[in-house]
Parts: sequence; C-alpha cells; structure tokens
Amino acid sequence: MILKELPISSGTLKVIGSMSYASQENWIFSGTVRENILFFKPYEPEWYRTVIDACALRKDFISFNNGDRTIVGDKGVTLSGGQKARITLARCVNYYQLNAA
Repeated sequence: MILKELPISSGTLKVIGSMSYASQENWIFSGTVRENILFFKPYEPEWYRTVIDACALRKDFISFNNGDRTIVGDKGVTLSGGQKARITLARCVNYYQLNAA
C-alpha cells in the first residue's frame, strides 16, 4: 500500500516526510562496503558510525580483511544473506536521514 502497488481497502494512509525502501531481495553493487552504504551520498563520520551501530555491522566489519573498505560484489568477497541485508538496511537508514533534514 505504501508503494501504491495495492489499493487501500479501508481507512487512510498518510506519509509525512520521506522514507526509504529496502526490497526483500537485497542488492549489493561492486565496490566497497562503505560505498554500498553511502550510495554516492557524502561520508559523515559521526552519522556513519550511528548507522553501522544501528544496523549491527561492527562485527561484520571486524570479520572483513579491510573493514568497511572491503570490496564486495562481482570481484569482491562473498557476503552472507544476513550481511547483505544489514548493508542494504544501512543504505536505507543513511539515505533516509540525509534526505529527512
């Protein structure tokens, strides 16, 4: 309903402000983990730390050889489904905050 793919059968739906969408199918592009999270938005260190903590990515960063500068995607390391989901969620959280201001 939020994406307007289904009609509202009763009641109303009101979205105030902006929102981000994370598909059930996670999408990671070839690049670093950080690039996947920032998705071409500016790097703001304090906010970035907040995002990775909120999305439980610290343990993942520790397990990667180069932390968030690890290359993922076609020519990079293989991520688990959970890692992909957390990175996708972090992208949404980062995008939402930057556009909500």
